[in-house]
Amino acid sequence: MIDTVTFEPAGRRFVNLPRDTPPARFGPLAGFVEIWGSKRRGDRLPAWSSFDFYDFVGWHGLIYVDQIVSVDPYEARCRLWGTRLVELLGHDETGELFSESPAAGEPGLRESNERIARNGEIGITLGRARSYNRETPFTVVKLPCAEDGVTVDRIVGCSQPDFLLEV
Repeated sequence: MIDTVTFEPAGRRFVNLPRDTPPARFGPLAGFVEIWGSKRRGDRLPAWSSFDFYDFVGWHGLIYVDQIVSVDPYEARCRLWGTRLVELLGHDETGELFSESPAAGEPGLRESNERIARNGEIGITLGRARSYNRETPFTVVKLPCAEDGVTVDRIVGCSQPDFLLEV
């Protein structure tokens, strides 16, 4: 099942996929999804604490981690915002709330993130980061994490600039 919501005026598209979607589906981000999947135990989500810094060699600068503050209404605090993201987007979100992000007002983003937090789905964002005044195309894969294996408490995302995944 693919659930897609498209909001062309914002320049980005938000897609939610089941958590058991095969990593190969994510193109150049397949390895990132494989690492996440390797930490799962059955149907349980991996805990953020299960990951090691060295798990993400090659992606460090393109990763962000949001800690969920509330699901309804959705709010999260960015705990890590990669240095390449700062360079590419011209903004460092480390320590900021989602509601303070330039992207927070994009139609569909909050709803997509709520579904990741509520249902443990995988999120994908496709398009140009116009809310940051950038025209570079991006694909972002967002993966739910849960210390108890069930309740999503973090979303770890990885961006692939200059690539748009076909969904």
